[in-house]
Amino acid sequence: MAVFRQIYTSFWTDPKVQEEWTPEDKFFFILLLSNPQTTQIGVYQVTKKQLAFWMGYSEESIRALMDRFINHHKCIKYNPDTREIAIKNWGKYNLTKGGKPIIDLLNKELKEVKDVELIKYVIPSIEKSDIRKIFEDYYETARNSDSYDTSTIRERVVPRYGDNNNKNNNKNNNKNNNKNNNKNNNNNKDDSVVVDNIKRYFDLESKDIEKIIDVFIHTGRGNDYLEEKLRLVKNTDGVKSITGYLIKALEEDYKPIQSKFNKNKFHNFNQTFGQYTDEELKNMATRGQLEESKFG
Repeated sequence: MAVFRQIYTSFWTDPKVQEEWTPEDKFFFILLLSNPQTTQIGVYQVTKKQLAFWMGYSEESIRALMDRFINHHKCIKYNPDTREIAIKNWGKYNLTKGGKPIIDLLNKELKEVKDVELIKYVIPSIEKSDIRKIFEDYYETARNSDSYDTSTIRERVVPRYGDNNNKNNNKNNNKNNNKNNNKNNNNNKDDSVVVDNIKRYFDLESKDIEKIIDVFIHTGRGNDYLEEKLRLVKNTDGVKSITGYLIKALEEDYKPIQSKFNKNKFHNFNQTFGQYTDEELKNMATRGQLEESKFG
């Protein structure tokens, strides 16, 4: 861990930063570049709770910012299982010098990365060829080694609901067997697709995704239903717990509420007159005509 990190002044003159980034975006990215957990390789372990503490924001705000940087700005990747983050262009600005001390440090920090796919994410930004080769060689060696763990969040979650190889035959676990049966009865609920759908909308911990999948399976509904509820939660302001609200939305079939910004002056017409029968509306109209003729 270095005592200091370099931040180039060109950051503030970058057209994309100037025109597209909010003040919160700039604050958050500076934190990602310079917090105490950062490493020389641009991949490091950090929790949302730590980021929230340093920024003075809520964890929910940090989740929203991370989602924005992963899916909108597309300049970081985050593994919620290993709690490791990778900064896309780190190598362009921070891996410009060589020498034995630097190389030794890079080799040490590369070995500490749990998700080596994050190393691959950083490689394209490394312009210095000898340093780039260190990253490439380590990635290929780690990836081809017998001990390389290729499991991702998807593969960790799927076996609980989609293990068709009878790995749990010797376990007396009716709950897991019921989940497998549910999946067999609902072919459209491929867990990898479900996980992908959830992660497209929210950067959630694996335990939260498992809870959501559990509830979703028991609804007996298709992926379109899940997609509808994900959009609903995404477009709902002030949600304190994404996981909790999404679970309630799935269980109780929450429906989207029309935004007040999309209303026109006739928006409540159906709501107002829908509460009366045809006969009642006819009587109201007749009374109105009589009153008009009385004072006309």
